[in-house]
Amino acid sequence: MYSELSDDDKNLYLEVLRTSPILPFSNFVSRGDIPDRIDIARPRSYIDREVYRLVRQTYRDRSSRMIPLLGSAGTGKTHAYHSFKDKERENRKKLESAEESQEIEVGQLEPVNWTIVYVPSPPASIRVLLHVYTCIIEECGPELLDIVSERLIMKWGGKKAGLFQKPKIDEVIQKGIREFPGVFADCVKAFVTYQLDKNKKALAERWLLGEDLEDEDLSELGINSVLEEDDTCLSMIKIITENLDRVLILYFDELESPYRMLGEVAERKFLEILKRLYNEVKGLVITIAVLKEIWPRIIEIADAPLRSRMEPEQDLKPFSLNDLKIFFSKSMEVFWEENNLNPPLYPLFPLNEKLLEMIYDKTQGNPRNSIKLCRRFIDKVVMDEMTVDELLKVGAEIVATAKPPTEVEEEAIDFSKPREIIKKTIEDILAEEEYSIDVNPQSIAGATLKCINMVGEEKGKKFKTQMEFKFKLGKRAQTLAALIQAEGKKWGIEIPSIKTFDRSAGVAGYYAAKRLKDAIDQKAIDEALLIVPMGTGGAKYELILKDNPEIHRVELNNELGERLIENALKFPTEEGWNIAKIIFPGIGEYTPPAIEESSTEDNSSDSGND
Repeated sequence: MYSELSDDDKNLYLEVLRTSPILPFSNFVSRGDIPDRIDIARPRSYIDREVYRLVRQTYRDRSSRMIPLLGSAGTGKTHAYHSFKDKERENRKKLESAEESQEIEVGQLEPVNWTIVYVPSPPASIRVLLHVYTCIIEECGPELLDIVSERLIMKWGGKKAGLFQKPKIDEVIQKGIREFPGVFADCVKAFVTYQLDKNKKALAERWLLGEDLEDEDLSELGINSVLEEDDTCLSMIKIITENLDRVLILYFDELESPYRMLGEVAERKFLEILKRLYNEVKGLVITIAVLKEIWPRIIEIADAPLRSRMEPEQDLKPFSLNDLKIFFSKSMEVFWEENNLNPPLYPLFPLNEKLLEMIYDKTQGNPRNSIKLCRRFIDKVVMDEMTVDELLKVGAEIVATAKPPTEVEEEAIDFSKPREIIKKTIEDILAEEEYSIDVNPQSIAGATLKCINMVGEEKGKKFKTQMEFKFKLGKRAQTLAALIQAEGKKWGIEIPSIKTFDRSAGVAGYYAAKRLKDAIDQKAIDEALLIVPMGTGGAKYELILKDNPEIHRVELNNELGERLIENALKFPTEEGWNIAKIIFPGIGEYTPPAIEESSTEDNSSDSGND
């Protein structure tokens, strides 16, 4: 028991807590790119079984499947991905062990190879298939290209017996095109060239990884398309999944993001892309994690074929009281071990069972809200040097002032009511969810359009916006991130295909500028916005901007981008306002909104686990 710890032990452990730069339970919202340390599997065990069942079925018949994973804010939708990723690693070890022994124990199911790929939902539904393809490549690694290309070459007769016999590349390509005709042709050429032509291997690899190539480079490869185009990306995904010996689980997180940023049009477009993946690609288990309260809205706008093919929805359950105690004790155990200490004899130190029961009663087992309250209670013990007995006396008061969990039932969205009331209800629910902000081209494009929409509406401007704008450059289709029609002009928006805004876009900045120049030359647009990381430069890049004053450059870093995205749902930042001012020159100078008083500690700058 807590009281049985000696004073020396209590002082030792409390001192470590006081001096630690990071206290336990500092993170509330899970991020797809940062593994969670502690997993309590019981509330999710039935979902795990269902997903693994679908993986086995898909492995046998190669038919893709789609399963919705529903949960209220803070119930662990993103965390579930990390649990699956841990299981994937365990499964791979079993497969390797089975291959070595060439035996399967009696009663064991045959092991199935699978990989889960985290796909953060791009908030603007811009170049989603390129986003999915990039996520697959990043998760599976460069060896994916080797595995797939080797299988294709074997299938198309590219490996011939004899030391001096070399396959004719053109013959192999023609056999490949017979299997994958039409829009697949460029993908076939790239894979064959990558595997069989040493001189062009690096060029083919750049194309397969989605990098921009000059026209002369494409001509050298005999390729007409660029990988960013939807049809080409989908073709690549299809070829990869049909030539892998595993099932891919695509874990789409925050499915509500497109609606949250740009409304129903973006939402519908995103669902259409999901449907294309489901209908046209083999060997996928598409898992869509979405706020439970928003699900009726998504089902309402999804078409009948998509609804009929989905697996039954699976709900994430909250912690039980025992789950919370186990989670707390495991989290503290990890903390003590990281500080090179044996854990206290009492595993719930520095709290106790009564305090955890108090937390559970308040949060009803919501994991995120439970983590927040655990942190607040530990702060009181550590920073205020309040004893547990004293904390028990004021604990009820602390709990009473904590932000309650969201308790909105699905029926709260009454679709018989006017659309504006429905919209307001959905926005209120979305406001309760805490999102990790990923600064990438899609999220920046979405935030930019949102800022332009808000400022344009506020100032009474007449304008139209369109996500993804295609124009013809000779025989090739080119795509810009967005199109805006306002003030009698057509504006194109483009962002380089980059991973981060914290370093120069390099050559990708030049290619983005070139796409805008080509669109202006083709009279598809009149002027353009080019949004790039600060410090982006280069002789060719600067020359194209100097010769084309219609291209307006906007530079951001990761911090400014994060603020732009976060505030796009409320009121634009100064950067967002200035972007809109390029489109609407007469809107005046930026005036920051009045700061609203916040009475809760819960809305602090800490971020952590969903």
